[in-house]
Amino acid sequence: MQVDIVIEQRFYRCLKGQYWTENMFPYAFWLRYLRVFSRVNIVARVAHVNKAEPSWHRVDGSKVGFVELPSYIGPVGFVKTLPRLVSVLRKRKHAPRSVIFRIPGILAAIYQLLALPKGAKFGAEVVGDPADVFAKGASKSPLRVVFKSLFSAMLKRQCQQAISTAYVTEHKLQQRYPPNLTAVHTHYSSIQLTDVDYTQRQMYPFHEPLRIVCVGNLAQPYKGCDFMLQGIARLNAQGINVSLTWVGGGSLLPNMKALAEALGIAAKVTFLGNVASRKEIRQVLDSADLFVLCSRQEGLPRVLIEAMARSLICVATDVGGVDELLAREFILPRDDIDALINRVTLVAKMTQSERLVESKRNLEIARNYHDQKLQTRRDMMYQAVLEANSC
Repeated sequence: MQVDIVIEQRFYRCLKGQYWTENMFPYAFWLRYLRVFSRVNIVARVAHVNKAEPSWHRVDGSKVGFVELPSYIGPVGFVKTLPRLVSVLRKRKHAPRSVIFRIPGILAAIYQLLALPKGAKFGAEVVGDPADVFAKGASKSPLRVVFKSLFSAMLKRQCQQAISTAYVTEHKLQQRYPPNLTAVHTHYSSIQLTDVDYTQRQMYPFHEPLRIVCVGNLAQPYKGCDFMLQGIARLNAQGINVSLTWVGGGSLLPNMKALAEALGIAAKVTFLGNVASRKEIRQVLDSADLFVLCSRQEGLPRVLIEAMARSLICVATDVGGVDELLAREFILPRDDIDALINRVTLVAKMTQSERLVESKRNLEIARNYHDQKLQTRRDMMYQAVLEANSC
């Protein structure tokens, strides 16, 4: 049986009819569903472009295609494209397939309303928390409080209705958005780590300046790049010599470069933009002394687990399931510059033996997210969705 995967990510279609992504969800990601289903239909927004950028990744391929929704950005764009959105989704109503929602998101709710017969069964992969998405600082929408309440209630209802539910966290999201106790429910990350993604550091010397790396898409402000740049400026002003490498591109990249200039730290900051290959990202992580996740909202941050798999010491804001990964002394409140400076200062003063102890701890935690361990739980979730729709 085929499966429709409804996802909020925006993709691109070039004139050759090929589908592309700037960063997340390339073709390899969708193969996990093909272990159970015969074909994957990605139900998502698609923007049309003349050609793909060199750093983009191909998405479609054998047994993986698209149910193409009109591309929009923000509430106004959503309203303008709503008639076309409704037209496309209504055509899916009687198609024989299973359905999995990657939520939270408005598209899943609209799909449920328009494309699913009443009482039809679906699975849900809970990958984020609206309470964080629409938290102060993460969203600038004047309707932020309304959206937070609306999407949180929507997510609670979908988790109660789903026949099979998977969360990216082990406990955190389950507490806020509990599953239906009669349904199959489990937890796994979207991350895909194999043996090549792990390495153990035998030595852990620090560079001068201390090399900090962050990874985050700059299409939205919630990755906290502005916060990180202000922290770098404060650290250097206080005599703590640090540099920053930021991996990730997006519409906010020119603004962040301008902010670095305005803060007088342009020489201390390197913006790499979107990095094309996992190998290159591993090389960036391996050359760093410290990884910082400065996000204002996350589910279970994959980039943090990837950094931990490279035996990096990590500091992160207290969002999503971060407290399931790091010890409390390496977690700081969201948007708290003083706490960031304090944590980085403490890391800079760690001895070689202390660095290696924390490095090994992070590696061992990351080993729990090896793809082979996660795939067993994924298969269980997908199989439950398949069997529910085969009855």
